Amino acid sequence: MGNALNTLSSATKEDTKLYNCIRELYEQGVPFDELKALIPDMKRTREQLRIKRMLENNNEVLTAMIAKEMSFLLDARERQEEEQFKKLDQLIRQQQSFRRETAQQPGAAQRLKRLFLPG
Repeated sequence: MGNALNTLSSATKEDTKLYNCIRELYEQGVPFDELKALIPDMKRTREQLRIKRMLENNNEVLTAMIAKEMSFLLDARERQEEEQFKKLDQLIRQQQSFRRETAQQPGAAQRLKRLFLPG
């Protein structure tokens, strides 16, 4: 048992935790043959938990990135709409200014009447 457990204990922190669990179970009287059969299942479970944690972390990062990108896109769209409204407002003001200038010119109304209302 000592050689197998020494090999198992030399890897990572998670392996150390696994080694401690196995040692504790062995000290409580669980036969080593039974523990030896459980080791692959314990490693597989540990690996599945590690993958699950990685996926959860990855999902958090992706969610944050998507939220940031969406915020940027919404801000850009808002700026674009604001610019369009400014241009529209400028065109309306320019049209009003042209009409005022035309109305203030002497005889402009008479010329327009002659153009549109012959005779």
